[in-house]
Amino acid sequence: MIGPLSWILVYVADIPKMRRFYEEVLGLPIKRATGQVVVFRTGACTLELMGNLVNGPEKMDAAQGWARNKVLISFHVTDIHAETAKLEAAGYPCITGIKPTVSSIPGAPPRGYIAQFIDPEGNIIEFGQMPLEND
Repeated sequence: MIGPLSWILVYVADIPKMRRFYEEVLGLPIKRATGQVVVFRTGACTLELMGNLVNGPEKMDAAQGWARNKVLISFHVTDIHAETAKLEAAGYPCITGIKPTVSSIPGAPPRGYIAQFIDPEGNIIEFGQMPLEND
């Protein structure tokens, strides 16, 4: 059996710019950092930003959102309205608006709400206010 997700690595072109976004705008605490790597504490899963090193992509393009890499990074929040307002005040507009989640059961009410943003290099960041799954 595969265990829980433990680590996410995102290749980035501009470490200082991306570090400022994740550390200062999102408020993630740093676990460790070097000139080319920044590792954040995000609970059970570690988020690592890595500069273009020999084992990463040679060129970062200008694609954004789903055209960039078909991946989003979702953070659980307890007050989606407050967190969305904070990110928008920092200059990162919500690209989806705050919207209800879609239920897997037709006709069932939403279990929560989501809002999506674009980080400085075009990756999708999502806030989700919904019950956490424990399985």
